[in-house]
Amino acid sequence: MPNPDRDSFGSVEDLMSYLSAIETTVEDEVAKIADHFDSITDNIATSLRTTLGDHSWLPKSTRPLPPPPTPTATPMGYLESSKDWVSRHRAITAAVVCFLGTGAFLLWRRRRLDRVKRRAKRGKNGQRTDVVILAGPPSAPITRSLSLDLERRGFIVYIPVNSLWEERMIQAEAKADIRPLHLDVTSPSSLTSTIRKVTELLHPSETLRYPLRFVALILLPQTPSPPQSQAIAQISADSWSDAFSIHLLSPFTLLQAFLPLLTSHQSSILFINHTNSPSLSPPLHGEANVVAHALDSYVSTMRKEAAAIGDINIVHLRLGALDYESDRNAHQMAVALRYDVCAAPTTRSDSAPERKVRGSPFRQLHLEVFDAIVGKRRGTVYVGRGSRTYDILGKVIPQGIAGWMLSLKVQKDQGLDQKKANNVANAWQASPEWEKVDHVSGEEST
Repeated sequence: MPNPDRDSFGSVEDLMSYLSAIETTVEDEVAKIADHFDSITDNIATSLRTTLGDHSWLPKSTRPLPPPPTPTATPMGYLESSKDWVSRHRAITAAVVCFLGTGAFLLWRRRRLDRVKRRAKRGKNGQRTDVVILAGPPSAPITRSLSLDLERRGFIVYIPVNSLWEERMIQAEAKADIRPLHLDVTSPSSLTSTIRKVTELLHPSETLRYPLRFVALILLPQTPSPPQSQAIAQISADSWSDAFSIHLLSPFTLLQAFLPLLTSHQSSILFINHTNSPSLSPPLHGEANVVAHALDSYVSTMRKEAAAIGDINIVHLRLGALDYESDRNAHQMAVALRYDVCAAPTTRSDSAPERKVRGSPFRQLHLEVFDAIVGKRRGTVYVGRGSRTYDILGKVIPQGIAGWMLSLKVQKDQGLDQKKANNVANAWQASPEWEKVDHVSGEEST
């Protein structure tokens, strides 16, 4: 270490900094010597412990203790692994728990509501007091199914008819509380007479001790179903006029006629129609698309005006795929055999197997209709498989993409139809009957 002169320090501060540096250097050197001595001591102790521990002549009390065993990771069980995963993925766990919890609650609520008995109110003597008018084609499966279910739950059901054949069809059900109601929407005098008759029926008489209540008007406007897909340019003016008159003007006129009576009884108005296909506005289905969207606009407008009209519950039931065959009982089958013109299912002209889409049971529609009648359902209700999904897709998917996808399906169906027609023609040409005809024609020519 150098020995600086006293004159080399300019001031006392320089001297103090130099002394502090010497102190720091000395401390570092002493620490290094101590660490080196500790390492030598540890090595000597380890060597002695190892050497003496291997000799058996030393007593056990004087032998050094063996080193502790190396800790090994024990395999965790299923519960511990699950807890560890949950602690590391808390956000995903919370989302899964919320999803499963909400689904379980909705499923429990649906099953609980399904187990609740739904019955119409009756008088003290057991007399039926609630009247429902079911305005739909008597030959339609949905009309017959709803009328039988409402009658079973305690309602008096009236179905408007316009011909003797429809009246006999309703009488064939052999139900005292499913009754025909003669009504012609094209005749104002017939409408006035029918409204007067219904008003008289609702008041108590000698046979009715309690007044009847007009609880609901159920409208079943049918969607136009042409025999084959047509472009808008191919639809004639008469076809448009018939579609508007049958599927829009008739239910609107009927509702307009019963509106004062509905307002006075604070009844419910139910619109029920199929909306799967019209929700996507597919090409070559102009009449069905226009009628369905016109009905949606009518219901939306009327719902906004309901406050001014009166305390009326307006419910729009948008139907998806429903399985009618699973709902038919023995009595309905007997009536179908008697009036097979209206109740028999449609058959295909060719023998190719038809792809079936499994729909929701009709019981779901029965429960929703009852809840809408008693006021437990309001606004728009989706019933049947695909009803809500198609409605969301129609609003979310761009029109260009939806039209392109549907046009591909139309082209595929047209190609299949052409192929089937060719197969049928070839089969006829190769059949034994045509061979006999050719043989006979050949003999006659000779």
